[in-house]
Amino acid sequence: MYTTGGIKRPPRDDDDSDGESIPLFDDYDEPDQRTAQETKRWNLFREIPVKKESGSMVSTAWIDASVKILKLLAYVIVFALVLGSAVLAKGTLLFITSQLKKGRAIPHCSKGLALAKQFITIHSIEERLSWLWAALIVYSIPELGCFCRSVRICFFKTTIKPTFVQFLVAFTIETLQAIGVTLLILFILPELDVLKGAMLMNALCLVPGILNIMLRDRTHPRYYMLIIFDVLAVSAQVTAMVAWPLLEGEPILWVIPAACILISVGWWENFIGPTDKQTNVVTINLGYLRDALKTTRYYTSRYTSIWKIAIFIAGIMLSLLYQEDDPLSFFTHILKVFAERSYNIDEVQVVVDDASDGFLDYITTGEFLTLNTNWASALWVALIQVASAYICYIFAKVACKILIQNFSFTFALTIVGPVTVNMLIVMCGMKNGDACAFHNVIPDYLFFDIPPVYFLRDYIGRQMAWVWILWLMSQCWVCLHAWQPRCERLAATDKLFSKPWYCGVLIDQSMLMNRTRDDDIEILVEDLNDNDNISINSPADKGKDIKPSDYTTRIYICATMWHETKDEMMDFLKSIFRLDEDQSARRVAQKYWGIVDPDYYELEAHIFMDDAFEVSDHSIEDSQVNRFVKCLVETVDDAASEVHLTNVKLRPPMKYPTPYGGKLVWTMPGKNKLICHLKDKAKIRHRKRWSQVMYMYYFLGHRLMDMPVSVDRKEVISENTYLLALDGDIDFKPCAVTLLIDLMKKNKKLGAACGRIHPVGSGFMAWYQMFEYAIGHWLQKATEHMIGCVLCSPGCFSLFRGKALMDDNVMRKYTLTSNEARHYVQYDQGEDRWLCTLLLQRGYRVEYSAASDAYTHCPERFDEFFNQRRRWVPSTMANIFDLLADSKRTVKVNDNISTLYICYQILLMGGTVLGPGTIFLMMIGAMNAITGMSNMNALIMNLIPISVFILVCMTCKSETQLLLANVITCAYAMIMMMVIVGIVLQIIEDGWLAPSSIFTVLTFGSFFVTAALHPQEIICILYLVVYYITIPSMYMLLIIYSLCNLNNVSWGTREVAQKKTAKEMELEKKAAEEAKKKMESQNVMRLFGTSDEKEGSMECGVAGLFRCMCCTNPKDHKEDMHLMQIVHSIEKIEKKLEAMGAPAEVTERDIRDIRRRSSMGLRADTLAVLAEYEDSEASADVPREERDDLINPFWIEDPNLQKGEVDFLTTAETEFWKDLIDSYLRPIDENKEEQERIKTDLKNLRDTMVFAFVMLNALFVLVIFLLQLNQDQLHVKWPLGQKVSLSYDDDSNTIIVQSDYLMLEPIGSLFLIFFGSVMIIQFSAMLCHRIGTLTHLLSTVKLNWYWTKKADDLTHNAIIEKNFVEIAKDLQKLNADDLDRGGVDDGKVTRRKTLHNLERARETKSNVVNLDANFQRRLQNPEAEIIARMPSLGGNVAMRRATLRALQTRRDSVIAERRRSQMLQVNQDSPEFFFNAPNTPVNNITGRRSTAAYINRAYEPAQYSDDEDTSTTVRPRKSILRFT
Repeated sequence: MYTTGGIKRPPRDDDDSDGESIPLFDDYDEPDQRTAQETKRWNLFREIPVKKESGSMVSTAWIDASVKILKLLAYVIVFALVLGSAVLAKGTLLFITSQLKKGRAIPHCSKGLALAKQFITIHSIEERLSWLWAALIVYSIPELGCFCRSVRICFFKTTIKPTFVQFLVAFTIETLQAIGVTLLILFILPELDVLKGAMLMNALCLVPGILNIMLRDRTHPRYYMLIIFDVLAVSAQVTAMVAWPLLEGEPILWVIPAACILISVGWWENFIGPTDKQTNVVTINLGYLRDALKTTRYYTSRYTSIWKIAIFIAGIMLSLLYQEDDPLSFFTHILKVFAERSYNIDEVQVVVDDASDGFLDYITTGEFLTLNTNWASALWVALIQVASAYICYIFAKVACKILIQNFSFTFALTIVGPVTVNMLIVMCGMKNGDACAFHNVIPDYLFFDIPPVYFLRDYIGRQMAWVWILWLMSQCWVCLHAWQPRCERLAATDKLFSKPWYCGVLIDQSMLMNRTRDDDIEILVEDLNDNDNISINSPADKGKDIKPSDYTTRIYICATMWHETKDEMMDFLKSIFRLDEDQSARRVAQKYWGIVDPDYYELEAHIFMDDAFEVSDHSIEDSQVNRFVKCLVETVDDAASEVHLTNVKLRPPMKYPTPYGGKLVWTMPGKNKLICHLKDKAKIRHRKRWSQVMYMYYFLGHRLMDMPVSVDRKEVISENTYLLALDGDIDFKPCAVTLLIDLMKKNKKLGAACGRIHPVGSGFMAWYQMFEYAIGHWLQKATEHMIGCVLCSPGCFSLFRGKALMDDNVMRKYTLTSNEARHYVQYDQGEDRWLCTLLLQRGYRVEYSAASDAYTHCPERFDEFFNQRRRWVPSTMANIFDLLADSKRTVKVNDNISTLYICYQILLMGGTVLGPGTIFLMMIGAMNAITGMSNMNALIMNLIPISVFILVCMTCKSETQLLLANVITCAYAMIMMMVIVGIVLQIIEDGWLAPSSIFTVLTFGSFFVTAALHPQEIICILYLVVYYITIPSMYMLLIIYSLCNLNNVSWGTREVAQKKTAKEMELEKKAAEEAKKKMESQNVMRLFGTSDEKEGSMECGVAGLFRCMCCTNPKDHKEDMHLMQIVHSIEKIEKKLEAMGAPAEVTERDIRDIRRRSSMGLRADTLAVLAEYEDSEASADVPREERDDLINPFWIEDPNLQKGEVDFLTTAETEFWKDLIDSYLRPIDENKEEQERIKTDLKNLRDTMVFAFVMLNALFVLVIFLLQLNQDQLHVKWPLGQKVSLSYDDDSNTIIVQSDYLMLEPIGSLFLIFFGSVMIIQFSAMLCHRIGTLTHLLSTVKLNWYWTKKADDLTHNAIIEKNFVEIAKDLQKLNADDLDRGGVDDGKVTRRKTLHNLERARETKSNVVNLDANFQRRLQNPEAEIIARMPSLGGNVAMRRATLRALQTRRDSVIAERRRSQMLQVNQDSPEFFFNAPNTPVNNITGRRSTAAYINRAYEPAQYSDDEDTSTTVRPRKSILRFT
């Protein structure tokens, strides 16, 4: 019975108080229970949790250090590559343009000609044409790359078609920039020496400078100072337009102003500020135009790229016309240009032109020589320029993605100009001093256009070269935004750059000018709401009522449990407690220090326990939780203790009766909720898929769609809400979830993401799975990720975007009830793969992150493994066939799935279907090669066991099938060991160039290289031998077993015995009665000799005193004896039912009445019988207490669930669950006719699939085997490794050379073509994915080494900003000893102070199980000993104390600011919290009896409190239901 008030109550988990007086556990009902302070000395001995390094908690110190070293190397290598490739690209471009001027005299080396003479050469028309072709190649290849990229995206992805005005604007701007580049390359640079040309390239940002002046934010506090610098920068750029024309006096140089303006026009988009900060209508319109051009760029680039190449070709013809050459010669002389030709060199004598100035001139002597040219020189230089520009572009992107932009991108590209100029000065000086300085490096007739001076001071002064410094400084100012990056990790290229491609001839300028201005919203401390849930990724709401908190990442942990062991539950719960600790640290850092954390997230942990109830021990009408729920309750405290390295005892869970059973709610130390939903399979549909339906509709339907907010806010919230689907045995770190969140933030079209799953276990089957999982992730999943989409995001550890699941034909279609045989295979056996198939068919992408590690327990027994794969194999094939059948529409809808990817999947599916036949043929060949038996005998030897196995699988029980599979597996394993020996011998005999040798080396070599590229998992390569010897079993027997058991849709794993339900007892009773009647009738018939049975007996007895049985024939009568045992069991059951007060017979009408009265139906489905009830005669006289399953169900009184409070759901949530159950989750009624139909359909489907499978493989084997028998006529000569023999013919006196070629037979050809192509595709994709994974890791690593820090980084605020998570974790730790070591003293035995530690532990008060309270206490009253062991605060003790004082000051300022904001908004409605539900009295719940004693608080999130807010009135709590 229950009481409601007037007694002393313990404080609630969700009270606002953070005081340390909250006890570790409730002792109100046991006053004699001693606390830690009262423990007597004889009982002081302790059991302290030890930090375990296993699974996800294995020490990764060496990996972390390696990644930091790689990050340091990345700084240096990327910087060198960006700078070096840009300098090389710019230098080779200037080298090309230097060869375009007509009549330019080039000093020629005299080595090998006449040492005492000097020579010059002048390019012929053919030579200049070859360099014009080089210029065209340099300009065109990047444009062709842009064209191909645009075509690919338009063909494989969805693109937006621009309006005519938008297309016209884009076309015009691209045309103007192309004209400017053409003028610069073909007309201006050939007329300037290389130094002036290199300097002029820093004066191409006039229009961006003007836009900075016009669109500068007038509200900026330093607006006028910024305008002054803008004007100075523009003025410096303008000087470049007139400096060289005035100085040189060449008319053609007056096109410099036009070229500079036209080139800079192309970069206008990046210098339009955010439209929400502008008041100018013109600016807003420009912003809209910029956004429209960006969204339609790929469509327009298909036309503009080709058009720009045409403009450049037209410029080439105009330049030839300007130089008085035939414009058409560019095409007509192409054969002469790229052919062997010669050139002339003239002897000259140097004369002094102006002795005062040191200028020299030359005169020709009339003698000349003719030499041969290297006609491919121009092509090689063009290739070097193109390659270096592309390398610069790739690594510039890498620098931005891994957050090393300032040094390796901006600084590197900024100094390209100075470095190029200085290198050209050195090279030109060397050439001036010695014409043969580059004799063996550069052809003698080619070189840069050297400045016409010999003294650098003259060049700087008289040639006005000093003005270049102003141009360089102005370019740095215009590109100042590149020094202030605020992009997220692994940002997309389209987000990093306004134009996703580059200009090959102006690589450094195009990368700097196109680098996007990261104008994100600045979130101030006063913008943080009461729950501090702002994320830095909150963009502008653009006039809608969207709040910054709507962009906060919200993670719902959705774990499904069934029959997990204690160890498996422990691993899972430890992962949850680690997430709770991490989230708490981020929350308190935002709350008390005002830090805006880009990785902040809100957290709720939910466990959905299937089949959580069983019949109670005292009555069949009541339910109690089963042993797995009790195990979970007991394990929670143990898991928390291991994570926090101290004995933690959480408050007992709150109990909620629910329409689906019940739920338990814990408050974790980090004040996040851990909620276990207990599912009663008599009330709600059980199994994993229906648990997923349950939590999808609960979180995304009830919790999100029922929110009283606008649709716009719901849209944003759903996009940032994620469901983390887990299994009950998973083990992971918080960083694994963060990496998946990074992928989600990077791509809004990403619907699901999965990590690297590591199987955990021991034994041969576990070893096999370790290698199988490794290869599957290293190669297959990486390939799917790179060339298309991952087809299956495993349900054990996957992250799903809420908005994607809410889309049409996803969540709603996922609720379909299986009513066809195919549905049972596709929907229920592989629910995670089907869910991903639905997402792919709706256009969403599914990705794989190799850096996100999770560990799951794998089957360790052969039969358990086969039963697991019995579910996986058919469901995998069914879902892939479904995707392939709908491939045309999927390719059209999904931008990430192409026709080529579908072809790849068809190839893999063909390999899967024909895999058993291929392995069968391989075994024939192996036995033939090893034993020497004929192919026919080998065929028969292999056919016998396979035929027997198929026959057994079709006719016998599963146990028999698995036993035979185990025996055949062992036999094949021995044969495979013989195959290994045979392969070695064959390699020795045929040599390393034989096809089998090459294939073997490449296969195993690819495995070893792949493992080496995964150093953290390289241990998996040791299990290659186990994987290899089980290939016949796993790729042949397993496929056969899975298809032959297609009609078996049971789960097959984690099956345990449970009590029988009342309905099962009644059904068993009826069956026994029918059997008894049948047996009696048979006995009477046998007595008169009229029985049709060949065996029988006659029995008679007197009451229960004796029974006599007479056998009527010699046949055995085991069946009759079995029926008699059933009769005896039924009689005992009847007595027990009567003793418990149960009715003698339960009809369907009675069941409906019971359901209607209490919404608790009788159970309909379970496994075996456990212990029987004890006989009780007195219990029949005790009246049964009337119960309501939504008020006082029996299970909440279970003492094994601890003495937690009882609370109730809100009316809205109760009605939601009832409606959801009625709509989708009502238990499926047992209809014998329907079950028989499904059973028949499944068997027919099985028979059809097995027949098709056997026939396909039989035909395949037959064809290949016949070809193999005729390999002498049907073979291919292998060109490598042939054996040559020499013989001498005496008669003809000749030497005969005979070549013995190796033959490539049909089986070898099949292997090479199929597996070779798949291996090449997967290995290439793996390499690309490894690069992406390395980039992801490097982007998350921060170098905290002292010498890598700037002066600003050593300030207290900088330390706080960078290390706030580590500092918060240290301050909130429950175990202070864990700041530098574990809780257990592992020092030398002789030095341990055991007794001192025991006595000190007796005097120490209990740890506060509240991370927030620990944080506040240590922050306000820091202990010197603890501060000394917190390296996160700084390098030494003084620095740590100073940092701690800065933290306290920052906390005070944040709290004061928050108070001021609250005072200003005191009359406004407080923002609602996403997780809150309204308080509703229980008497408002429909269908319940009215009572004023209860109030329904439902689920509430972690409540945060500040010590300074103690004046706030605590909301009164009405009566809480407690059971005694």
